[in-house]
Amino acid sequence: MVEPQEVTRGQRVLELHHITKLYSGTVALDNVELAVERGEVHGIIGKNGAGKSTLVGIISGIIPPSRGEIIINGKPVHSLTPAVAKKHSISIITQEPQVIEESTVTENLFMPKYLGSRDFINWRFLDQKAKEILDRVGFPVETYLKIRDLSISEKQLLLVIKACYVEEADIIIMDEVSASLNQKDQRILYRIIDERIKAGKTVIFISHHTKELLEVCDRVSVIRDGHSVGCYDTAALDMKSLASLIVGETHYDELVLEDKSREIGEETIFELRDFTAYGRFEDINLKLRKGEIVGIAGLRGSGRTELFKAIAGIDTHEKGELYLHGVEKSYNSPEKASADGVMYLAEERENEGLVNIASIKKNLTINILSKVSRREVIYDRLENPKADELIKTMNIKAFSREQEINQLSGGNKQKVLVGKILAKAPRVCLLDEATRGVDIEAKESILNTINEEMRKTSCILISSPGVDDLIKICDRIMVLYKGRIIDEFARPEFNEEKIYRVMQGELLKSGEVK
Repeated sequence: MVEPQEVTRGQRVLELHHITKLYSGTVALDNVELAVERGEVHGIIGKNGAGKSTLVGIISGIIPPSRGEIIINGKPVHSLTPAVAKKHSISIITQEPQVIEESTVTENLFMPKYLGSRDFINWRFLDQKAKEILDRVGFPVETYLKIRDLSISEKQLLLVIKACYVEEADIIIMDEVSASLNQKDQRILYRIIDERIKAGKTVIFISHHTKELLEVCDRVSVIRDGHSVGCYDTAALDMKSLASLIVGETHYDELVLEDKSREIGEETIFELRDFTAYGRFEDINLKLRKGEIVGIAGLRGSGRTELFKAIAGIDTHEKGELYLHGVEKSYNSPEKASADGVMYLAEERENEGLVNIASIKKNLTINILSKVSRREVIYDRLENPKADELIKTMNIKAFSREQEINQLSGGNKQKVLVGKILAKAPRVCLLDEATRGVDIEAKESILNTINEEMRKTSCILISSPGVDDLIKICDRIMVLYKGRIIDEFARPEFNEEKIYRVMQGELLKSGEVK
């Protein structure tokens, strides 16, 4: 393994010392160190849940650290807010484009600066300036277009252009920006980065893709489990050594939960044949048996959520078949899928999974109203015991079953979401990032419930923000890369570093380089 080497090129424009962030007793970051120099592309990488998003939030002033020191251009900053970050010429482009859909390209480029002006707004001048900037970077988009008419890739690239050429930030944070860009727009992005660096600006580049970091960055800082692993000169790394630093030394026997493969049935419950939604995923073939847990491992943008939503009838697919107990099915709504016992746990729990104004009880029983009602009347004597049973099984920490869901912590909300699926006892469970954004206790509780309870009645397809979660409970892991399943690992073959490298599209399980 490569030893950490501090490489000093020039003036440090940003320093973080002993940065720690606590959330309700959970340590998100612990004594993290970061030193970024002027005129460099500084990469930050780590597994999902390593603490990258928290670190980026602190640098941009969105999240206050619990303790630690922030130094910008040699001067300590005691209270970094987004407004203070702007004064220090720090701009952030987030994973999801933050744009005003109903405004034009020109308006989005120069907003909010012109909103605070008391002078007459010269739209002709602003429009001409926007055209000059877009022509300069080779981004051929009409300035009069509404943002809603642009693709995700175009929206994201527009925000990069805004940070670099309108705000002219000295420190530009690009948080997973390239994940939503097509190849053409990625090339424009890399040209912009190169030009900004030559102009003496600094780019902090966050990505899951090791190959991209090694090609784009001068140095890379690795974060693992909320701790600093080290800062490395990319010239001294390759994809294998960087993957080793990211994953660390893991011991398979310590990761896995009890092997339940003996409980897997012989009959194929669920099957996909050449399942395809062009531009999102292609030719997906997989089979699930009762009691089997199969993981889908893939980086952001690999097509995981798109695949789950198409199976559940939320999104469409153009080609291929779906079979349930050997009978071909096709769902155009999640209600129809649910009626057949195919249940989807949404990645976005707040917007898609929970009724925030309802109680814990109502959220837990919403899928089983027929079991807690008679002649369309819901009875407490039927609903309360069922809710209490699920609260106990899921170890939900709450004052009462009647407590509103929006009063719970993120981890307990996620337990309710899993409990609501468990209550239905479906034939097929589609669990999209079931442990996303939860603390260690909640994660362990959810994974144990899936392994011990859910597999008794269901076959399970699960994605996860971390390979280690899949290793814990899965019988097989399939790797999704750019919308295609490129490899598969059986339980005895599980190796976190190897799976992580396959997720990058770097090699196959056999060791063959892609």
